Amino acid sequence: MSRPLVSVLISVFGQMAHTQRCLRCLKSTLHGKIDHEILIVDDCSEDETVEFLKTLDPEIRTYFNSQNQGFAKNNNFMAREARGRFLCLLNNDVFVRGDWLAPMIEALENSTDAGIVGNVQKLFQTARYDHMGVVFSPQGNPRHYGQGYFHRPFKGEIREWSAVTAACCLIPRDYFIEIGGFDEHFVNGCEDVDLCLRISQNGKRCLVAHDSVVEHVKGASEGRKRFNDENFQFLFERWGDSIRRQNAVADQYKHAVTYFYRGISKPFSTNFWKWIQAFLIMLRIRKLRRV
Repeated sequence: MSRPLVSVLISVFGQMAHTQRCLRCLKSTLHGKIDHEILIVDDCSEDETVEFLKTLDPEIRTYFNSQNQGFAKNNNFMAREARGRFLCLLNNDVFVRGDWLAPMIEALENSTDAGIVGNVQKLFQTARYDHMGVVFSPQGNPRHYGQGYFHRPFKGEIREWSAVTAACCLIPRDYFIEIGGFDEHFVNGCEDVDLCLRISQNGKRCLVAHDSVVEHVKGASEGRKRFNDENFQFLFERWGDSIRRQNAVADQYKHAVTYFYRGISKPFSTNFWKWIQAFLIMLRIRKLRRV
């Protein structure tokens, strides 16, 4: 049996309508264009998802958990089962369109030190942009660059970022296995940031193919943020000092720009003093320095 170029991995917990739309979008954009396989793990869905998945074409490899495992464990399992050269991690609430995958493949194939490639993501509900890469605040918090933007900078570019979201990303399968996959200590959060930091520590780069654009409902799964506090605490215990000394310093201008924009688009969800700090950094009046 020949090895497909890409294995698309989808971890599912409820939201059957999203899964159906996600699969339709995959079929319309990949069928007959890119050699691929699709693997799905159902993580104990409580709606009609299980019955729907059992009706799928046998070529879509489906697995059913007897206990809820979470995003990290499900994707690690599917990565071991996958046969593709590349793994495309895809949330079931991400809807792809057009020529979305080719720019990501090209970014990995054309860079010898690329470890993972993400893409640009728009919010399905509002058509505003949500992700163009991950940057770190001066306090060390990860933040999506471009949240709330109506415009898309960096068109035609492949740019390096501190991290990318795993809602839709591409990574060589063998490298994902080699680096240990996701740390299963994380439960539905921060596992992608941790993976990217390990990739960077390993001498590889985290890239975004800015000509790949998808739509993301974001946070559709019930209980998605239940373990946020524990996930952030573990992330900072492992990486906090390194992030504040290195990533936050390198990202300060990009973070300032996106946080300044947030203050304009969402003033009531923005910390005023942090917004002032971002404004001063953006104007080059204030500058963080490496410790």
